[in-house]
Parts: sequence; C-alpha cells; structure tokens
Amino acid sequence: MNGAEHNTAFNGKYVYNILFGKEFKVGDAKRNKISTDFKITNAGGRYYTPIDLITSQRTGMTQLKSDEYAYSSQYASYFRFDFKIGFVLNSYKKKVSQSFSLDIQNLTNHKNMFSQNYDNGSRTIMTTYQLGFFPNFIYKLQF
Repeated sequence: MNGAEHNTAFNGKYVYNILFGKEFKVGDAKRNKISTDFKITNAGGRYYTPIDLITSQRTGMTQLKSDEYAYSSQYASYFRFDFKIGFVLNSYKKKVSQSFSLDIQNLTNHKNMFSQNYDNGSRTIMTTYQLGFFPNFIYKLQF
C-alpha cells in the first residue's frame, strides 16, 4: 500500500448492547411462565472503501477508489431494537412443556446499511440494507 495507516472494515469504534428480560410465574400452581425480553444494539458504522463511480461506469462493474482512499468512508451507525414475548405451558406431571413466543426483530424497522455496489443497469451506486422489521413466531415442544 502507500505506507499510511488505514481503518479496517471492523473498526466501528464502539458497540453496546442493552438487555432486559423478566419472567412471571402464572397459573394456580405457578408452573407456567410469561416472559418478556428487550434488546437494544448500537454500533459504530463499518468503514469501507468508496466506489469510483466514473471508472465503474466506464468498465461496467464496481471499481473502488485508489489505495489512498482505503477504508476512508464510514456507513451510518447500526441500530436495532428487538422485543420478544413468550408463554411456557408446563404439564401437571412435568414431563411435557410447550412454549409459544413472538420474537420481533428490528421493531423500529431501522435501515442498517450492509453494502454498496455499482449497478450497471441504472449506472448508479446501489445500497443494500440488512434485514428490516422481522416478526418470528416460535413454537417449541419439549418432552
């Protein structure tokens, strides 16, 4: 390279997670449970090497800027808020357990950038985003 120090794709500078969960025993015998979970994740955006739009348009494929621009740009910060609610139903003889839960990932539908590439059809730089709002219903049977 050019002897200069550069960031890497993995240098987001910070990451934090906040987790909170609570379980409540319910029913006459208090053998069943309702649970709630919250998770907040925030991280500094990944560094990347910018695309050279003019060269990409000339060649028809993604071309990155020269080494002096290596990992010189940074995507916006990553943010995600997840929420999960569940119910566990235990049998009287404690041999069978059923659980039902709804896990909603990226509840706020925040657009987190994943990558950018040159699109020869539109002759522009296109952005790909990570998974948006995603509800997931889960059923589990244990015996």
